[in-house]
Amino acid sequence: MIEKEQSLASKIIKILRVTEEPISAHAISKTYKLNNSKVKRILTELEEDKLIYAIKTARGKFYFMADKYFKREKNFLDSDEIPPIVWYEELSDLELKQRKEKILEQIERLKQFFQEKELTAEEYFKKFQAKNEEISIINQILEDRWKKRKRCYYCGGELPEENEYCPHCKKSQPVCIVCKRRIYGNEDWVSCPECGALAHKVHLLEWSKTIGTCPNCKKKLNPERLVKQKEKAQ
Repeated sequence: MIEKEQSLASKIIKILRVTEEPISAHAISKTYKLNNSKVKRILTELEEDKLIYAIKTARGKFYFMADKYFKREKNFLDSDEIPPIVWYEELSDLELKQRKEKILEQIERLKQFFQEKELTAEEYFKKFQAKNEEISIINQILEDRWKKRKRCYYCGGELPEENEYCPHCKKSQPVCIVCKRRIYGNEDWVSCPECGALAHKVHLLEWSKTIGTCPNCKKKLNPERLVKQKEKAQ
């Protein structure tokens, strides 16, 4: 058993040596068809022994060999090269948007080079696909960050932590009639079809199934008749 563990550890180190950027345990397991739990455990042990290093991001841990790690370059936002994915996690929203604008400019240049026959169709589509993938990564990070932030129920503006009043529209956030906590714009919510009182979707659905009446107006509540968020918006 110990020999197998050592063999797997050696294999992981070899993988990290040939990988051009930090890589997650999941990526190692999936790419090389290894047991994910064992890979995670061995990576942790190797990190504790300082044989490898890790960088923590919003998407989890990424592992690397010290001599293989790409240090973030100050001017990489203006580069035509695609940087390691983990660099994006360190960027602010503004920097991500600036990088996205730069990529769109690069795509326009690619189109021009292709039209002027400075690029073959194969070269163009390969570079174009890479740029699109980079934009997808940026969009996903921005979307993930947006979902984690509290948004005003009324205007959609970003709210400071634990602030019931929106600094943009000056309105107080509504309260869920079930849990009595604030309802924010980027949460799933529903309302009672009789009185219009608002609640978090999961809370009122569960309440309607167990209690059967609206906590606010006390009228009979049918789970199938709850006014959904999208219907309300229309």
